[in-house]
Amino acid sequence: MKITTLIPAFKPQYLHDLLVALRHQTVRPERIIISDDSPDRAFRAAFESEPLRSQIADMNIEVIDGPRAGGIANCQHLLKAWNGSTPLAHLLFDDDVIYPDFYSFHAAVHATGAFDCSVSRRWTAIESGQPIGQLMRPDVVVQNQQRVLSLPADAAFMSTIPGCNNWLGEFSNAVFNQDGAKLLFDAKLAGISYEGLGDIGLFLAASLNKPLCYINDPLGYFRLSSQQISQQTSSHAGKLAVLAWAALAIAGCRVDKLSREQAVQCFRNVDALIALRNPGDADMAAFRTLMQELAGQVPSAEERFVQAWHAFIPVA
Repeated sequence: MKITTLIPAFKPQYLHDLLVALRHQTVRPERIIISDDSPDRAFRAAFESEPLRSQIADMNIEVIDGPRAGGIANCQHLLKAWNGSTPLAHLLFDDDVIYPDFYSFHAAVHATGAFDCSVSRRWTAIESGQPIGQLMRPDVVVQNQQRVLSLPADAAFMSTIPGCNNWLGEFSNAVFNQDGAKLLFDAKLAGISYEGLGDIGLFLAASLNKPLCYINDPLGYFRLSSQQISQQTSSHAGKLAVLAWAALAIAGCRVDKLSREQAVQCFRNVDALIALRNPGDADMAAFRTLMQELAGQVPSAEERFVQAWHAFIPVA
């Protein structure tokens, strides 16, 4: 099945690694679209100048200007440019690297028609690209000898939300079809936004339509850097990434994929995360109170959280 690589580009220092990874795929992408969101349009300048222009002439790379409205807006911009021109799409962030069999493996599982979204295991690497670890997978996944797992929605929700554990990964290690791609434009589950956790939110939403495919082989790596949201706990985006777990817990209950006890576990974990990461932040104090009320199943706490959460999202 043909795949289009969609690259929301911002950090040009990793361009060489990116191109090497794409050139050496055993199944090459049909198209590569790069949306240049860098402040000085560094990617467009690089691709329009020699010697790079000649070196990539056979790779069918198109560079478009990004919207400069944040990461998710750039991803949506790319999906519109793709517009279903190939059966599959892959959002590859500019600092992550995929291994040579990434596309061949993902294309093969999608050829079965059983999945809207496939996620492959990946390494975590330091800035130089050396793998140093991986996400902590559930024991049942670690011990499973199968290379391809079909995760029903119940398993996907229960293994992630209660412990606030995104063991699945990010967009860079996922491939989706047109039905899966549509979910990124809504970014809601049961009417509740999962802004801040767009990757795990999309994976869970996709699992409600068809089982989620998990490829239990490391087919790439996620590069750690100080610029990532996970390293910026006091930023608005960092706060969204914590609070979105509570939003997903409420949504999970509303679609009958989580029990109230599992949701309570999530609320307690979110409360602990706020206490650890943002102990003195006034804008998070009210959410700590709400987490404690949600954990105590106080009437009206759920609706008050949803209202406060949706009001908090657009704050810059």
